[in-house]
Amino acid sequence: MITYRTAARNLLLTCALALLGVAAFWSLRLAWADRLSRAEDPQTVTRAVRLSPGNADFRVKLARALNTSGGDCHSALQAAALLNPADARVWMRLGLNAEMRGDYVTAERHLLAATRVSRLFEPRSTLAGYYFRRGDAAHFWPWVQQALLMGNGDLDPVFALCWKVTSDAGMILNQAIPERRAVLNPYLRFLLQEHRLDAAAAVAHKLVGIGTEADCPELLALIDRQLQARETPAALETWNRMCWRRILPYAPLNPENGASLTDGAFAADSTGGGFAWHLDSAPGVACGRNTSPRYVWLSFSGAQPARYEPLSEYLVVAPGAHYRLRYLYRTSDWAPESGISWQVLDTAGGAQLIARSPWLSSPEWKTDETRFTAPASNPLVRLVLTYQSAPGATRIEGSVLLRRVELERLS
Repeated sequence: MITYRTAARNLLLTCALALLGVAAFWSLRLAWADRLSRAEDPQTVTRAVRLSPGNADFRVKLARALNTSGGDCHSALQAAALLNPADARVWMRLGLNAEMRGDYVTAERHLLAATRVSRLFEPRSTLAGYYFRRGDAAHFWPWVQQALLMGNGDLDPVFALCWKVTSDAGMILNQAIPERRAVLNPYLRFLLQEHRLDAAAAVAHKLVGIGTEADCPELLALIDRQLQARETPAALETWNRMCWRRILPYAPLNPENGASLTDGAFAADSTGGGFAWHLDSAPGVACGRNTSPRYVWLSFSGAQPARYEPLSEYLVVAPGAHYRLRYLYRTSDWAPESGISWQVLDTAGGAQLIARSPWLSSPEWKTDETRFTAPASNPLVRLVLTYQSAPGATRIEGSVLLRRVELERLS
């Protein structure tokens, strides 16, 4: 005889099994709909929409499939916006779709709606692009700046858009570029790629004020480009500001007071940019830095190039001033005419400014010196440690150690 309690338990079990069956049915139905939604043809994605009519994402996928096949995606996007009005992607697509139809009032309204539901970069950059295409500079600049206030990653398309609106670098910097490292750094890199040195200098001025050591590659790249273009004052200003802010581990340079050489004691691990030491390896040559005591070392195997510049540094000098270069070094036990000597080269024409420089050759630590006169009309020279093999001579084998280099202004 079936008791009341047994009947109730059986009823509950039947209901539970029915619910599990319903849940399993809907789970399979949604899984199948999701798979259909990944198709590229509108007919298949439409089947997914019918299986799950309340899924806004499926409507977006249907709109994408319709757009790819040349169909009208407007209705699908409208349905997606009704189902999920907080999806900025849908409003952006509705806006761009309206713009393509020539309905600019609706396009602007939808694109503005995207910026209200999302505080991210893309809705603002998309709206800025719309105002660019409409030739509406008054609305373009505020939205570009809003986009860049929160933008990260690849910002080059936005920068390029600004330069299409105007070639006034100052206007772009003031109207569009916020004082954010995440924007100033890539903008500086963009300007260097576009060969806009004058505009880059103003950006670097702002970046140095808020930058860190992580910004050194871009800032040093600018200084190197300025040195190549012989824009010495601009390069020196950026370099000194980096030193003052301790972005670089060096004392600022002051050629009028005789401070023209950077890191004569080789105390810092130079990256080789700007006015720092540049250590250049070559086939048959190993080079590096010793930490305690500090010195630079070069090891020659005898297979090195016949002419080679392993160590160099740009110097800002006072035009026409007289200088004495002193250096402490030690070499392997090689011939007195080693082929290694210091040169000071005029960057304007490459002329050698040292009349005679002693060969570096001493098995013990030795201090030696040479002198030169700075060019009368050019404040930028290169100090270069040069290896030059004499014609027919056997190339040296061994090493040279440099512990200290000093530059003294004599008059």
